[in-house]
Amino acid sequence: MFTELTSELTGAISMKNLRSRFCPLALAAVAVMVLGAGPSQAQSELVPCSAFARNAYGGWRVLSPVMLNLDGRLYSPTVGTVFAAGSTQNGIEMSDVLDQQCGNR
Repeated sequence: MFTELTSELTGAISMKNLRSRFCPLALAAVAVMVLGAGPSQAQSELVPCSAFARNAYGGWRVLSPVMLNLDGRLYSPTVGTVFAAGSTQNGIEMSDVLDQQCGNR
């Protein structure tokens, strides 16, 4: 009887130790997943303006490889692509987005 009680207590103690070690690790893993998921909220630039150049007609030319996240949609225009002023690409008026983000430079 005494050995059964001792083994039950030992099992309970080891289970408590396991929980006390596992819980902080699980919380840390969840925090990393939650904080690391999705685009960064602290990202200062929606569009990397250095990848684009404005032309004389109000359009924009893609100068270097770029991946844009616009309203949750990823878009990677080919280098050399020209977005004419007022034109729409994949449902997005890119010249307007670039005007807003990069200004008239």
